[in-house]
Amino acid sequence: MQNKKTAGGVSCSDYPPFDPKDLPIDLYTHLNFAFALIDDSGLIASQEAKEIPKYQLVNDLKKKKTSLRTAVTVGGWDMNMAHYSTMVSTRENRQKFIRSAIAFVRRYGFDGLDFDWEYPGDPKRGGNAQDPENFVLFLKEMREAADAEVLEKGQEKLILSIALPGGPFHGDNFLIPKLAPHVDWFNIMAYNLHGQWESQVFCAAPLNDPASDTEYNGYSLVQAIQSMAPSTVNPQKFNIGLSLSGVTFTLKDPSLTNPGAPAHGPGKKGCQEKGAMSYFEASKLMDLFGEKSGVTDTFQRRITQAPRLDEKSQCVYMVVNQDQWVGIDTPETFAKKVDYFRKFGFGGVSIWSMDSDTADHSLTKSISMAINGRGPTPSSAFVGGSDKMNSGNHGNSTSSAPNNVGKVDGVLPDHPISQSTSTASRKQDVRHVTINTIAAIVIMSVIGALFA
Repeated sequence: MQNKKTAGGVSCSDYPPFDPKDLPIDLYTHLNFAFALIDDSGLIASQEAKEIPKYQLVNDLKKKKTSLRTAVTVGGWDMNMAHYSTMVSTRENRQKFIRSAIAFVRRYGFDGLDFDWEYPGDPKRGGNAQDPENFVLFLKEMREAADAEVLEKGQEKLILSIALPGGPFHGDNFLIPKLAPHVDWFNIMAYNLHGQWESQVFCAAPLNDPASDTEYNGYSLVQAIQSMAPSTVNPQKFNIGLSLSGVTFTLKDPSLTNPGAPAHGPGKKGCQEKGAMSYFEASKLMDLFGEKSGVTDTFQRRITQAPRLDEKSQCVYMVVNQDQWVGIDTPETFAKKVDYFRKFGFGGVSIWSMDSDTADHSLTKSISMAINGRGPTPSSAFVGGSDKMNSGNHGNSTSSAPNNVGKVDGVLPDHPISQSTSTASRKQDVRHVTINTIAAIVIMSVIGALFA
């Protein structure tokens, strides 16, 4: 297991280490701590012993906001996913894990469990063909055990949730209508849909598919909703995932910069791994660019092509140091995406993850504003579609999230994406990038992530 770090800290002097006490908990309804593991013996376990004291820091936040609920996420990309497959394969194995998981949650003061299996049925990830049905059996037994638990004073029944892929890649191995009766909600990871594994530059979480005429077609927030939220399941069961990190590429030809331009691998490492950039990094670069000072950031970076809005993707892209392409969401683009998904009556938003926001949580606040219907106009960051960014509009409102998101009538298509699309042969390293050790969730409001 790799040693996980938050986006800020020693390796990133522009941003201090993230601490749970810094969370603006007025914006969140639920917090997920990522990750716990399934160990070699089939039991739940902490990723690292040094994370255990942080459980207390997270759960102490409930003293400040009594309605706040917390969960621990089991899995994540770096876990040996064969352990999931083995655990769900027999009733004996399932029951052994369930007993350990309930004891773990109660011991450390969490309110629920979130399951991030990447991915059932994938032989390259230790899976087999029986995984999808076995996962349903596991969640059924997990729910039965949670319902049968004798609660102590002040305890509530455990919350159970599942992280879903952001589209048809591996999506068919999640039997969502069968899983739905046993979970409180699903978090659709509608981000990291494009990234460094591709040879063309695209934003990581486009609203509409920018790659429809390429081999990378089929991935967008619209298609994630269409493929992962069948009309047979109550839309309130779904939260749409938004990422506070963007994607970076190294341009093959610095003169070609529009979405779809050829890429030559991931962008250079900054506060995050190669191929990724936190919003706080991008925001700092945009602020420096707006000052016209030519000043560079800690990594000697500066914007050399002004931020532009890709209308189709509804994301902002820019070029740094001539050949580094950056695609990032902003308050304006998130407002557009929230406006799209809320018409379906979804339960809320899940955020990955909070240590990628600015120190004043400006991007998360903007999501809260958008859910309230008070977000920035999607085009307001740009003047006449030109390269120029308006200054000062970074979503720094202090308004809190609503108690709920009003349901709006809407019908979700039932898996309309044809299986004949090129997504069937998508490279197997597409994943939910686990740069941080705490995930965020927003249910009926804005969901937040925590970091270890």
